[in-house]
Amino acid sequence: MFNYQTQHKIAQNDQAAGLRRIMATPKPRIVSVLSTSPSRDQARLMANLATPIAAEGNDVLILHASHESNESIYEIDKLPALLDVINEKSLLQSAIKNSGSGFSVAKLMPNHQLSTPLDGILSEQLNRIFMGIAQQYEIVLVDAALNSDDVLPLQALNEGEIIIKFTRHPESIKESYSLIKKIYNQLGSRSFGIIVDNASDVQARSIFSNISDVARRFMQIELEYFGAIPPDVHLTRAAKLGRSVMDAFPLATATAAFKQIAQRLDGKQMHTAKNKLVSHI
Repeated sequence: MFNYQTQHKIAQNDQAAGLRRIMATPKPRIVSVLSTSPSRDQARLMANLATPIAAEGNDVLILHASHESNESIYEIDKLPALLDVINEKSLLQSAIKNSGSGFSVAKLMPNHQLSTPLDGILSEQLNRIFMGIAQQYEIVLVDAALNSDDVLPLQALNEGEIIIKFTRHPESIKESYSLIKKIYNQLGSRSFGIIVDNASDVQARSIFSNISDVARRFMQIELEYFGAIPPDVHLTRAAKLGRSVMDAFPLATATAAFKQIAQRLDGKQMHTAKNKLVSHI
């Protein structure tokens, strides 16, 4: 006979199965990108990174979470923020936008609120809803900046990967090292990815070697080289067209550079490359 105990046991089994499915689901790769470049350059960087990753069949989300980066560049200035969803001012589905370039875009909070840390309960709620959204994507790229506490605005971002992008200019290099030091002072030892803008690979590797040596000597932290973005007029031309350089100029030097960086960020491509390597051994 189908009684209450039977129903309860089935419910427990269903719940256990659901938990196993959640545990079996790969965690999304959450990568926060901090930059010492102008905000327009940062938005261009994020779109140019997201496009080749999405082209490989990945679900990609760009999250705007920087008070230094204008949300209107992403065309999300009128889009509700995830914080609005928490405050019941908007529905969740209204807070995520399809960019039309193969990836989605959302914003964490309105620009004027991003530099001020949230209280504990609100921060936990926002972190929870963000992680729920992130589970729907293979990779989340975060246009990020430190708040007034010298940390990223969400716990999930502070626990995720962090990439610092800077140029060859001495002030940019100095500022990037300052960012690393601030995060280190708040979060302790961790690794950082490095992207050098407006530089050849040779120039970028030389700069990386120097800053990496200093970080290792004075903070005992390791930096990882993600790549260089070379000077290329096609970047500006693509931006004027409102497109990624890969979409507008697939044979450009900058396109090849972004593809190489994207490959390091794309878990699927890394997994495929490892399998190919193993098959040849």
